[in-house]
Amino acid sequence: MKASIIIPTRNRRKVLERTLKYLFLQDYPQDQYEIIVIDDGSTDGTHKMVKAQESPCRLVCLRHEERKGPAVARNRGIREARGEVVIFIDDDIFCPPQFIREHVKYHEKEGNLIVDGPAINIGEGDFSFADPGKLLLAFFDFFGSVFVTANTSCRREHLLKAGGFDEKFGTGFGWYDLELGFRLMAMGLKRRKNRRAFAFHYKPAQIQKVGFTFQGRLQKQKDRGKNAIYLYKKHPSKKVGRRVRLRYLRYGRLLPVKGRVTEWEETVFLAKSKKKLLWPFLWKIYMIKAYAEGLEEGFAPARAGKEKDG
Repeated sequence: MKASIIIPTRNRRKVLERTLKYLFLQDYPQDQYEIIVIDDGSTDGTHKMVKAQESPCRLVCLRHEERKGPAVARNRGIREARGEVVIFIDDDIFCPPQFIREHVKYHEKEGNLIVDGPAINIGEGDFSFADPGKLLLAFFDFFGSVFVTANTSCRREHLLKAGGFDEKFGTGFGWYDLELGFRLMAMGLKRRKNRRAFAFHYKPAQIQKVGFTFQGRLQKQKDRGKNAIYLYKKHPSKKVGRRVRLRYLRYGRLLPVKGRVTEWEETVFLAKSKKKLLWPFLWKIYMIKAYAEGLEEGFAPARAGKEKDG
């Protein structure tokens, strides 16, 4: 088998079902690719939905009774995979028919590659993979990190040799994929961008997201800040420090958020429609502060150790 598509998910049943439908329509030989879904502790019937699908290719759903985090989930997918090439996507990535073919094509040309494709944000409403505007965005996608699991691929043998994702990142959000990318590059792999391997990243309006709350978004940013410190400790350099925005540490006292989240939640959300100039300003401030608190929390164990030694 040539390709394995690995998708971790948690309580995203409806959007995941759409993601699967597009993967069923690939123009790649159906006996040469598989889809592996890792249900990371969902409570919305995700596992049952996946099992009920009539898939033209091998479809596997692995279930965690409790949430273990994306690193653990993707590592389990790697172990289960039968394909030579592993393609990582998120549960809200809609792939055009040529998606798998374009990823595999690059790996057949060169053996030591990380291949990534553009992930173009879309919202509600109809869309077309042939939309000239979206194709233009894909063509001019010159940026992105070395290993972003929204749309990236690598040979399974290299992932296993590198040891997979670092599971110490836990259930928090962010940086675990980039960290594996650093190790793969250190092994001599090269990064190649294939703009024809683009996909659409479904991002509806924030208020309409399933399970989305202001407090939840703050916690996600805080987790991301904490994981940033773990990444920095593993790969200490000025470049990584800039990448994870260590300068945000100075913003930890920016706003007295504690005890006021509920008070400001309505203001932040409703300001989007009633006070269009105020909304993005408030949103940015609170997200920066939450990230800074995560950075502080990430440094806390090391500081506590120094105080104890002193």
